Amino acid sequence: MMKSLYSGVAGMKTHNQRMDVIGNNISNVNTTGYKTSEVTFKDVYYQTKGNASSGDATSGGKNPTQIGYGSQLGTVSQVMVQSGFTYSDSVFNCALQGEGFFQVMDEAGNIYYTRAGKFSVDSFGNLCDPNGNMVLGVAGDPSNVEVGQSQRINLKVPAIDNNKASCTKNVRQGDNVYDITISAAGYGEQGNISFTIVDSDTPFATRSGSNLTIYMDLDKQYGDAYFSKIDEAYPDGEFTTSQTININGNDITINNQEELDSLKEEAVEAARKEFEDSINEAIRLGGVGLDDNVVPLSVEFGTLPKYEEVRALQANNTIKFAYDTDSSGTKTTNELTLKFTANNACENANKYEVDIKVGDSSKVVAKWNGNDVLTITVPKDGKVGDAPEGWTGGTYTLVDAINEAIKKVSNDDHLITVEKVAFQSIAPDGTATDLELETNEFDFVQALQAGTSTRIDRLGLDNGRDNFFSDIATALSTVTLTDGRIQKEQAVDDLEVIQIDTDGTIYGRHAVHGTLLLGRIDVATFENPMGLEQCGTSLWRASLASGEAQVKIAGKDGAGQVIQSALEMSNVDLAQEFSDMIITQRGYQANSRVITVSDTMLEELVNLKR
Repeated sequence: MMKSLYSGVAGMKTHNQRMDVIGNNISNVNTTGYKTSEVTFKDVYYQTKGNASSGDATSGGKNPTQIGYGSQLGTVSQVMVQSGFTYSDSVFNCALQGEGFFQVMDEAGNIYYTRAGKFSVDSFGNLCDPNGNMVLGVAGDPSNVEVGQSQRINLKVPAIDNNKASCTKNVRQGDNVYDITISAAGYGEQGNISFTIVDSDTPFATRSGSNLTIYMDLDKQYGDAYFSKIDEAYPDGEFTTSQTININGNDITINNQEELDSLKEEAVEAARKEFEDSINEAIRLGGVGLDDNVVPLSVEFGTLPKYEEVRALQANNTIKFAYDTDSSGTKTTNELTLKFTANNACENANKYEVDIKVGDSSKVVAKWNGNDVLTITVPKDGKVGDAPEGWTGGTYTLVDAINEAIKKVSNDDHLITVEKVAFQSIAPDGTATDLELETNEFDFVQALQAGTSTRIDRLGLDNGRDNFFSDIATALSTVTLTDGRIQKEQAVDDLEVIQIDTDGTIYGRHAVHGTLLLGRIDVATFENPMGLEQCGTSLWRASLASGEAQVKIAGKDGAGQVIQSALEMSNVDLAQEFSDMIITQRGYQANSRVITVSDTMLEELVNLKR
């Protein structure tokens, strides 16, 4: 009678324990990385009332007769089935797709394992879980680092060095492309400025915040102190005889082609330096108040142009007039070749055209038609009249008269000069005799060959070119200097992007350092993960049943892959838990009835005495 009473009590206890497990499962239905637990019961020892016996030829065997003493808790096992993922905005949240556990270590050096990859970085750069335990793997560049003794992951970003703000632009000039780097004078963010170069006769600069407008004379012939003297001594650019050239007050003797080439290189560098100084002089005169670590700006070329490419060239062209004469029975041809040259050396002068006509006027007349066409009218008889008052240039020739006429209708920026290239008398046998160009020695009517037309010829000027550095100033347009900084320590917050690859490798992209390898999260697997011992706070530790941890690179040798910005959800199945809860409730209720009935039977037994 008493045995059934104790069996009911044992049954209620085991069902109560099962209810505890179910309640714990339901309580952790939203716990990250939680693994549900399952309960099994087992019966307890038995009292044998009759032993078993075997049968023989005359009698049959008997089964044992045993009475049990109730149930007790058998196992509480963990279900390590993977659950689904929930995604987040945190770049350090990680989930494992597949087998394995993340490793974490407490301050005492104890290692725990977890599926809850809710990680973050502390102020020291340590990758930690919510309990302050440090995640294990490889710290720093994990390239070619095999798995082994895991170490605490500390994410370190190298400090940035001092840097001057700068900008490099590719500027195309003709068939060449030049790399031009403009840099601030010193280190610091103050050098992160922008500037635009504008053409002006007066060097000046204005400032609006970090934006400058620099006014410079873009028609300036940078390096002309060198170029003019070299061109004068060696017009063809080739060494002929030793000469001493005075440049900026210094006498430089040229003895061979090598020394001339060296002087040419010096001239190009001098032009670059003059260009650089012009920029800084405009800023200084503008008084824009930039810090000392900003100005003077420096202008450097990856490759400086050749000497022949730097010099400004004047647009020019030649025209030849000719007519036949018959003197003393000998037919000859008079030829006059004139060269027209734009006063300013610049590319725009290539647009100039010269239109030469003959007319009834008694003197040479010039007129600009628009901004590009210069019309010159000369008398039909070729006479140019008297020289202007105060003339000191010797015989007043046709060339002089044309130049004087052009001066009257031009200014210094809008001027073409004329010079005689040749005036010859060509005999039938080709013999040329040089002639002096006197006032009436050339007959334009004869050169025209037809008195009904007034036009002789029109020619366009070409080969004009700006000074290389003037062109560069225009081509640079707006320049923005960047990346000026002062040396300082860097932290994870200074990274632009953080990425964790499926193999656990942690990458960071830094504005200065580029892509950095910061570490690797390793994964631990077990022969029997269900044998791990739960420690609370979503942690497990190894036990004799689980075996030793096998550390692996994520995604290799059976280890799961790391999924960034995701967390594994609890694998609790509420439908299953509610079903188990109903069954447990009914089992508990039935066991309570056993106790009630047993009590009633004991009561009847006591009543027999009455």
